[in-house]
Amino acid sequence: MGNSRHILVVDDEPLAAQQMSRFLEGESIRTTMAGSGASALTSHHDDPADLIITDLRMPDGDGVDLIRNIRAENGTLPIVVVTGQVLREAETEALAAGATELLRKPLDLQELSRAVKRYLPAN
Repeated sequence: MGNSRHILVVDDEPLAAQQMSRFLEGESIRTTMAGSGASALTSHHDDPADLIITDLRMPDGDGVDLIRNIRAENGTLPIVVVTGQVLREAETEALAAGATELLRKPLDLQELSRAVKRYLPAN
């Protein structure tokens, strides 16, 4: 299982999280879903991910807080933000907090696939 890649998908919209997870699992990537920043941190501590995909706006603190918390522990873990926010400030804040890349909702799954391949080599 040396090449089992693991992605943590964080989105407070279950359908969005499920869509991304199903798509990634179709690409032979193991996924874990979390519905909030707090549960994502717990999940990541229990079962560290190789890449995190997170929404920006969630009920218990937002994706920016999650990014800051992850960055405090790991400076190199790829974090891809998927957001429906059109506010430049939100994007700037996410990147300043340490996001690796930003993708827009509605999400293009091929774009997601390309981002994942950039940060997670096939083996």
